[in-house]
Amino acid sequence: MVDLLNPVLLTMVGYFLLTLIVGIWFGRGASEGYVQFTLAGRNLSLPVYMMTYFATFAGSGLTMGVAQDAFLQGISAQWYAMTQGLAWMTMTVFIGYIYTFEVVSVPELLGRVYGDYTKYFAAAFTIMGQIALTAGQAIGMGSVLAVVTGVDLSVAFWISVAVFIGLTAYGGMSTVAYTDTLHGVVIILGTIIAIPIAVSNVGGVDAIAADVPEGHLNWFGVGLVQIGTWYLMYLTVAGAQQQMLQRTWSAGSRKIAMMGTFLAGTVITGYGILTAAAGMIANSQGAQIESEMAFAWTITNTLPDVFAGLLLAAAVSSVITGADSFLLAGATSFINDLYIPARGGRTGLSDDHLVLVMRLTIIVFGVGAALIALSGIEIIVINTLGMGIMSVLFAGLVMLLWSGTVREAGLPAFIVGGVVFAIWEFYLGSPELFGEGQVEPAVPATVAALLTLWLVSVFYDGERFDTDDVRELASEDMDRLTADELVSEDED
Repeated sequence: MVDLLNPVLLTMVGYFLLTLIVGIWFGRGASEGYVQFTLAGRNLSLPVYMMTYFATFAGSGLTMGVAQDAFLQGISAQWYAMTQGLAWMTMTVFIGYIYTFEVVSVPELLGRVYGDYTKYFAAAFTIMGQIALTAGQAIGMGSVLAVVTGVDLSVAFWISVAVFIGLTAYGGMSTVAYTDTLHGVVIILGTIIAIPIAVSNVGGVDAIAADVPEGHLNWFGVGLVQIGTWYLMYLTVAGAQQQMLQRTWSAGSRKIAMMGTFLAGTVITGYGILTAAAGMIANSQGAQIESEMAFAWTITNTLPDVFAGLLLAAAVSSVITGADSFLLAGATSFINDLYIPARGGRTGLSDDHLVLVMRLTIIVFGVGAALIALSGIEIIVINTLGMGIMSVLFAGLVMLLWSGTVREAGLPAFIVGGVVFAIWEFYLGSPELFGEGQVEPAVPATVAALLTLWLVSVFYDGERFDTDDVRELASEDMDRLTADELVSEDED
């Protein structure tokens, strides 16, 4: 039975209500137009951009996931976060370059360069990957809510689903970005304060070190190969995946996109050490739990109830913001790269119509992701395939930097990269190298795509493109989209 007076539960309920208020307030202008809904009017400030970039991964992977791996493997799990941060910092200049192409989606940009078939291919796998990621987030957030609050799992699940679908459909990128900011601030400050207190309450670092298994204190326990390929994989995430670049194109300026990405990477670089410590505390205290509950166990068993409730609410809410980010990215790619072309382009499609169809798509995709999560099918297979193909798209964006690239090279390169990814992941099982960890399949797949792009461009006398022309045409189309929204506002 649920204890309605439980301070942890009351704090979480209060925080969720605050999340709804923030999401509704900042998303109230989303109906003004297509660009406003999908890219927050391309007007995100530096603090908001930084926090939405950070919070996209903060809940599931960087908080719950790192703590889970540290519970099982030790402090070296923090490299999952540190490599992500270092990769994002590395990508700062490239992000500035990509920002100059004023588009709505990654497949749109690839289509402008490599042709419509490449766009459709990229869109299909982007949508697949984003829906699978949404499904994974959905089941995760329901499980955490159920365990922490005592609410029935199915009830907790559908409450979570209703919240993230409703907020995303209501306010689009504006709601997502500003609720991300709330969660990011609370979870960063809360973790910085809470984890040292938790360490002190269990006897300090020496006490933890004495009670964890041998090897848990090895900072390189996951292996140098694993660390290196995590870093390379996250270069592709920052440089090509829709949920990240949709934020980049939402920034108010190129400078904001670059600085925000760098600052988000800086925060993440140290954040994983704190969440890994939470997992090691649970291990050292002999917690009899499922590993994915390591973070929640440490917070609820080593901190005052109200503090624990606030931090857990922010962590679970960050999982929700991961879900709504993936959901918005998938719906955006569907509308922008499949629906609009199928209707013959933007001509005759009003902003009101596109926003309405976006909202309906978000609802359909969100409910679909929830049903996939509940079905018991191997989400990880769909997720892995979709994520891998999205990573391979990075090769196509990198080759924008080489003037010798030909348009016809794009589609075969992505197909080759996808095949290499599938073989590496599903046939070879992502083999270890030199006993130093697994090579993430996104790495050989992206290398294969890059090599194919280069070979086709060298040996096939195809059509070369001018990035300045691509940029100019994209800018003209974006100006028309924005102008249409301003006209709609004036008419209202």
